[in-house]
Amino acid sequence: MIQRIQSIYLLLLIICSLLGLFFLPPVVLSVLFFPTEIILETYLLISVFLSVLCLFSFKFRKSQLLINKIQLLAQVFVFLVFIYVMVIENTTGNYLIWLSMPVQAILFLILSSRAIRRDEALVRSIDRLR
Repeated sequence: MIQRIQSIYLLLLIICSLLGLFFLPPVVLSVLFFPTEIILETYLLISVFLSVLCLFSFKFRKSQLLINKIQLLAQVFVFLVFIYVMVIENTTGNYLIWLSMPVQAILFLILSSRAIRRDEALVRSIDRLR
């Protein structure tokens, strides 16, 4: 499991999300009408949960790809929300630090998806030879 490169990418995503959960400063999104601190913590916990789920489903590459796609869509949505809030409020403040979380998650998810697809292609090519 850990010898595969996509496992390393997912592990790095888990570590970065956990570090963000404990060390990122709180941010208040005044444009939105609900408690943002709880939502941002939930976002990071969901990111960790989906990454762990994807990491431990290493025998099922197609489900790994599906989980990665779902998480990638969620990360893009969060990224667009942060961009929207930055444009509406005309400030960068703590938003840039929080904006780095979906960006690094998108990067790791794209890299892990490419590695999973490469693994799947390798397995298919080996199955053709049998």
